[in-house]
Amino acid sequence: MVKCPNCGNTNDGDAKFCETCGANLKSRISTRSFPEKPIKKESEMAQSTKILIVVCVILVAGLGITAGALIQMNKVGTIPVTNSSPVSQSSNSTSSNVQYKSFSNSVISFQFPSSWDVLPNTANIMAIVGFPHYPSFSVYDESKYGYTSLSDYVSSSKSQMTSNGYTILSEQNKIVDGLPAYEIVYQGESDDGKMITQQMELVEKSPGSQYFALVGIDTVDHYDQVSSAFNQIIKSFKFIS
Repeated sequence: MVKCPNCGNTNDGDAKFCETCGANLKSRISTRSFPEKPIKKESEMAQSTKILIVVCVILVAGLGITAGALIQMNKVGTIPVTNSSPVSQSSNSTSSNVQYKSFSNSVISFQFPSSWDVLPNTANIMAIVGFPHYPSFSVYDESKYGYTSLSDYVSSSKSQMTSNGYTILSEQNKIVDGLPAYEIVYQGESDDGKMITQQMELVEKSPGSQYFALVGIDTVDHYDQVSSAFNQIIKSFKFIS
């Protein structure tokens, strides 16, 4: 027996159409013979969404922790460099680790390292600063020798120094206190048997009349360390009168 789903009439088992309303009984049965796909309940979908959100949060947190650990590992072994013993500077300091003080008399003035001393003069030296042995910086008035020009002065110096066994390392034109000068760097053996380097600035204050020598001396193995101090003295050198 087959019950018509449309009108409820009971029909024979082999009936294809309802005897009352004519509805197609075979197509209805065939349609119901296929199982319908189960539809998830709303509560189950909400539960799945919550689980997905929790998983995403866990993944994001894990990535954050990993990135932080990598950054920290990159920082290991990096030590900030600081100057634990800063050097005080005065108004006449020309570098970060050397201070200078002033020398002045009635004729000349210049700056020299504050760790150096003013040394006793001799009859031929206008001023001398430094240490009893090396380094030292001296100023000589050589006007009495009757030089006729700066070139004459330079030629005489070269002749005298080379005859004493000194070798010329370098030479160049210079300006000292706005005046024409000539620099010659010699190397040789001093009277006390030391191998020394001598930086000499020959200055023409008045052509054919006044000539001065500014001379820095140190041992060969230490000259490179003190040459900047010599150059600072020369740079600051002034004639007062």
